[in-house]
Amino acid sequence: MGFAGNGINAAHLYRSTDAGSHWSNISSNLPDAPANSVVVDPNDANTLYVAMDTGVYVTTGVTTCATANCWSVYGTNLPNAPVVELAAAPAMATGDGRTGELRAATYGRGLWQIPLVTASTAAQPTISLNPSSLTYNAQSIGTATAAQTITVTNTGVAPLTVSLVAVTGDFNETDNCTAAPIAIDLTCTIQVSFLPTATGSRTGIFTVYGNVAGGQATATLLGTGLAAAAIVLDPVVLTFPSTLLNATSPVQNITISNTSSAAVGLQGATITGGDFRITVNTCGPSLGPGVGCTVGIAFTPTESGARSGTLTVTDDVGTQTASLIGVGTSPATDALSPLSLTFGVQQIDTASPAQQITLSNTGDLPLTLIAAQITSGDFTVVNACGNSLNPHSACSMNVIFAPKNVGPLSGVLSVSDQYRTQTVALNGIGVAPPGVSLAPFSTVVFPPTGVGLQSPPQTVTLTNNVGVPLSIQGISLTGDFVILPNSSTCGASVAANTACVLQVAFAPTVGGPRSGSLTVTDSAGNSPQKLSLTGPGVDFTLTTNGITSVSITSGQNAVFPLLLSSASNVSGTVTFTCTGMPANSTCNVTPSSIPLGSTTTVSVTVLTGVAPASPSIRSWINRPGILLFATLFPFGLLVLRPARRTSVAGFALLCLLIAASGCGAGREIPLSSGSNPGAPSGPVTTAGTYTVVAAATSAGLTRSVNLTLIVQ
Repeated sequence: MGFAGNGINAAHLYRSTDAGSHWSNISSNLPDAPANSVVVDPNDANTLYVAMDTGVYVTTGVTTCATANCWSVYGTNLPNAPVVELAAAPAMATGDGRTGELRAATYGRGLWQIPLVTASTAAQPTISLNPSSLTYNAQSIGTATAAQTITVTNTGVAPLTVSLVAVTGDFNETDNCTAAPIAIDLTCTIQVSFLPTATGSRTGIFTVYGNVAGGQATATLLGTGLAAAAIVLDPVVLTFPSTLLNATSPVQNITISNTSSAAVGLQGATITGGDFRITVNTCGPSLGPGVGCTVGIAFTPTESGARSGTLTVTDDVGTQTASLIGVGTSPATDALSPLSLTFGVQQIDTASPAQQITLSNTGDLPLTLIAAQITSGDFTVVNACGNSLNPHSACSMNVIFAPKNVGPLSGVLSVSDQYRTQTVALNGIGVAPPGVSLAPFSTVVFPPTGVGLQSPPQTVTLTNNVGVPLSIQGISLTGDFVILPNSSTCGASVAANTACVLQVAFAPTVGGPRSGSLTVTDSAGNSPQKLSLTGPGVDFTLTTNGITSVSITSGQNAVFPLLLSSASNVSGTVTFTCTGMPANSTCNVTPSSIPLGSTTTVSVTVLTGVAPASPSIRSWINRPGILLFATLFPFGLLVLRPARRTSVAGFALLCLLIAASGCGAGREIPLSSGSNPGAPSGPVTTAGTYTVVAAATSAGLTRSVNLTLIVQ
C-alpha cells in the first residue's frame, strides 16, 4: 500500500503457486500508488482485479505479469477517489442480459459496479415467426377465410414460454402455444383467419409474447373486405373449449340468415374435418327474406393439439363457410421409473448419495395431487415435483439411504397422484462404523404393547470392528424391557471383526410412554456402549355402568351401559366385540371403536327375535340414530313391547325419534302368529339365561365384562 521512491521499492502485488512457500512480484506496470484490494475473477482464475488509490486495474493473463506488462485500467467514469475494496458477484444480473458484476467501494464517493470481464450471457430462448406476414384473398363481410398457419420456433438455448398470443384488426387466431413450454429448436403452430367487418383494405398485427429479449415477436396481417353476401353465417369462426380425446364437447350453434329481400334456396350444409359433426339442423330447402335457421355442431377430438374443420353451406347465391376450431387434450399420465432402487453398502448413521425416481407426464393436462412418502425403512425422500406436474414434462424425487441398523435393509417409497398410488422398492445394506458399536443407531422404538404382554423382539447387534478381541464385562437393561432367554450370542468376548446379536422385547408394566436403555460394558475405549429403548404401554379398564342383568321376551332389545377408562397419556384405539348371544339375536356395540386417553360411555345393545345379522341389518343398527336412541335411555332397559293393535303406532313413534337413521330400512319388528293374528311372529329367541361377553381389545390387550341376558 506504499509508494516507491527515495530508495524504497514498494511492490504492490505478489503471487504464489505453492501455497505461500514462494512468491513472485506481479506488480508489473501497475502505477506507483497504494494497492488496497485484489479479487480473482470467479469465472476465470487467470483474470484478476486490483483496487488502487488511482482506480481499478485488470489483467486477463496473470501468468505473464512477472515478466511483461499485463495491467490495464478497467472501466471509465469512476470518480477520482481511492478504491478501497472490491467484491465479485458472478450471479448478479448486469441489466443487459448477462450475469456477473464487480463492485468497487471508494473512499468517500460511494459504491460503484461494472460487469465482470467474464460476465456471461444468460441462457435465453428466442422467438422466430414464419412467415413474418400473411396476406389473404378478398373475403365478403361476415364470412371467414380458410386459416393460414404461422409457425413459432424457439431458436434460443432455453425453453420458450409463450404467455399470450394476440391479434388486432379483422383477424382471429387459434392459440396452441401457451399450453406448454417450447423446447429448444422445437415449434408450435397458430392458425389465423381473416374475418372482414368492412370493405376495402384491412390490416392487423399478430403478436406472440414470451420470455425473450424484448418480450415479443410480431407478424403483419393483410386482407381485403368485400360487400356482404345475401346468406350470412354467424359466427363465422366457431371455437370449442379444450376437450379430452374421444370426449364430446357441448353443442354450439351457427345461425344461417337470409339478409336479402327474396327467398334463397339452400342445397345443404356439410362439414370437412373429422373431429366435428352436425348434431342439429333446422334448415329447410330454402330461407325466406329476413329468415334464419340453425346448425348445431359438436367437437369430438381424435388427436391432441389444434384441430380444425369447415362448415360449408351451399345456396343459390354461392357458397358460405365458417371455420371450426378446437383443441384436443390427452389426459395426464403418471409414469414412474425406476420401480426399485438398490443402494450400496452404507455405514449406519450416515447418508448415501441420492438416487432419483423420475415421474413423467406425457399428457396435455397437469398431473395433480402428487405426494411422496417413505412408508417403511431407513430411507428419506425429497419431492422436487411439488404437488403438480405440467404437461409434457418430468420431475424427480431424490431418495437417500440412512441406515440405523446393520445388514440387508429394505423399505418402500409410496408415490400418489390424482389417479393412483405407486410403490418403489428400496434396498440397501447397513454396516457398522469403525471401532465398537451397537445397532440400531441411537434409539430402538417398539410398537404399542398391552400391559402384561410382550412385544415382538427386535434384534440388537454388537459389532467389534477392531483388530483385537472385545471382552464383555456385562450387559444390562433398564425400564420395561427384557432380553429373550437363549437369544444372545454375546458371550464373554467378541472376536476381532465379528459381531454378536441379542433379542430385546418390550414388556410394559403400566400404560403410557415407557423408556429405558441397553448398556454393554466392555474393553473398548468408548465403553460402555449404550442404546435408548422406548415404546408406548397400553392399559385400560372396561366396567359396567349400572345395570348388568336384563330380563326381556323374544322380540325385545336389551341395552347395557359400560364405561371404558384409560389414563390421559395412553394412546391407541380400542375395538369392541361381543359373544355368547343366543340364537336369533344380534349384538351391537356403540361406538364400535374408541380412542384411548379418557373415559367414554359405551352402549351394548342385544336385539332378540331376529334372524342372524345380514349386511343390511348391520348397517341399520350401526346408524347414528340408534346411538341417539340408546342415549335417551342410558341406564335402563330399552323394551320394544309387542302390542296387538298399537304395535304399528308404537313403531311409528320410534321412527319419529330416529327417522334420520332410516328407521325400519333393515330390521322389522317381528310379528307373532298363533291364536291371536295381531301378535308378533318371526324368529324366536329361545327362553333362558345367557352370559353375553362384551370385550374391548387394543395392542393385543383384551378386557371384558360379563352381562346377563334373561329371555323369558
